[in-house]
Amino acid sequence: MTTIKVSKSLRDRLHRLAAEDGLTMAQEIDKLMGDRVPRPEPVVGGFRSGSSLSAEEIDAELMRGFGA
Repeated sequence: MTTIKVSKSLRDRLHRLAAEDGLTMAQEIDKLMGDRVPRPEPVVGGFRSGSSLSAEEIDAELMRGFGA
């Protein structure tokens, strides 16, 4: 849980929006942020060679990483 300090008028607006949508204020803030700032796509791995490697080439690359 995190505390966010906002003005009373903003807090009241958030509360009204949340009530209209049937959400908690935290859910409303999450919804508003999702509408405004899309979540980043997850990234798997940090390197893309741009070409396919054979099993032997993958083994050789892995071995280089281990100092072989």
